[in-house]
Amino acid sequence: MRDGLRARLGRGVLALIAAALVVGVLLVVLPEPSAVILGIALSASLSRSQLERDARGRIEALVLLPVVGVLGFGIGAVLRANLVVGAVVYVGALVAAMLLRGRGPVWRRVSALVATPFLAVLFLPAAPGADRGPLAAVLIPVGVAVLAWAAVTVVQVGARAVGLLPRGVTGVPGEARRAADAAVAANAVEPAAANAVESGAEATPATALPSPAGTSRSGPRPPAEVRSAAQLGAALVVAFLVGGLAFGDHWPWVVLSAVIVAYLPRGRADAVRTGLHRLVGAAAGSLVALVPVAVLPSDSTVLVVLALAAIALGILLREVGYAAWAFGVTVALTLLERLTGQPSPLIGQRLLEIVIGVAIGLLAVCLVFPIRTTDVVRSRLKDVLAAVSDRLAADDPEVAQAAELRIRSTLRELDRSAAGLTDAGRALALVRRPPPRAVEWAADAHTLGAYAVAAPWPAPAAIRRAVGDARRALRTPDDLGPALRRAVDLC
Repeated sequence: MRDGLRARLGRGVLALIAAALVVGVLLVVLPEPSAVILGIALSASLSRSQLERDARGRIEALVLLPVVGVLGFGIGAVLRANLVVGAVVYVGALVAAMLLRGRGPVWRRVSALVATPFLAVLFLPAAPGADRGPLAAVLIPVGVAVLAWAAVTVVQVGARAVGLLPRGVTGVPGEARRAADAAVAANAVEPAAANAVESGAEATPATALPSPAGTSRSGPRPPAEVRSAAQLGAALVVAFLVGGLAFGDHWPWVVLSAVIVAYLPRGRADAVRTGLHRLVGAAAGSLVALVPVAVLPSDSTVLVVLALAAIALGILLREVGYAAWAFGVTVALTLLERLTGQPSPLIGQRLLEIVIGVAIGLLAVCLVFPIRTTDVVRSRLKDVLAAVSDRLAADDPEVAQAAELRIRSTLRELDRSAAGLTDAGRALALVRRPPPRAVEWAADAHTLGAYAVAAPWPAPAAIRRAVGDARRALRTPDDLGPALRRAVDLC
């Protein structure tokens, strides 16, 4: 059930096609670097978040994205006008977006949409159209957002129509959803473990993590979204202070790196993995960019071609590893700085800022109300096992197909959440140490998912009961591994 390299590259190709469409239109209509970079960033992000959206989810993104984008670039304008005031507003907005994740699936998707525009204002010199007056500064980013949404939608819907992507969506629509709910109830699965099956693929550790045994959300630890917001707020405050005081006008790279580590990852292990990927990718990109910067004139068209090629490589390989995306973005922005006439690329200073920003983000994630990656994995397992249970209990083709799609989607999200621990497990294997137990949980979940997809419907009662026992064991980590193993032994 795991996505192979071919599947991940296939999604990268679709994202690259969408980005190419956006760039092609903008080069004809609005050949402005800020607009092109924003269009690339939005199309790359939407290619991931919209992959399994139904029509309602796509319309929701179309409505929300321009609003979020205008808000983000408005805050960016404040940052450029007054760093202190802008920093206060920026920190408040991102912390609020993090807190919204605990208020339900719609707000969680709003929080996910915030990421790209709020990151873009840190590396774009100005909002697209900012030099054309206030009306253009609002309308052009909105137009770019709508263009990116349209390109991604056309590419993904077209790919689904010709069979390059699975048909259907991860959510269970209409009558099929009600039938699945009835099947879950008939299978006597604990309601607390059966709820919160969501269609979104961008969920984060700030959503309904299972509580450790004997601890409730009202206990001494605050809810996960509050802990994540505290981590992010601490990281941003320190990053703005260090960036502004130590690097002057070049503060954005410190803040950008801190946000990437503290806002995007899922738990401590994922934050460490993301930080390392960012460091490696940025270092490699800086070194590679030195060659064309040194030998080509600042007005060379080749610089533009190389910058676009680097971004294309990053988009294509982003599903394979975040380091590839960091590499492509670093190369492209370094070359674009040369095009704008900057006398030297400041590569050494930029790398220092990235190291400091990553360190700030990691310290915040690891020290301020830390969220264990094993808790995040248990949260994702809840969704996987719910989808598996629905599929095993299904007695209708439509319900079975919808559950199978949810199994594949939730397993992908589980793999993303466990990626940091998986890498740690590979390192431990070198010294013949067992992997973290969450890695074994994820492997067992894949076995159950593969069995469920191929099982008759309804499946034998014994395996359905075993999966139900595993769902109930989610609240007690010491019982979860044995419960999953018993279910796997029945497959």
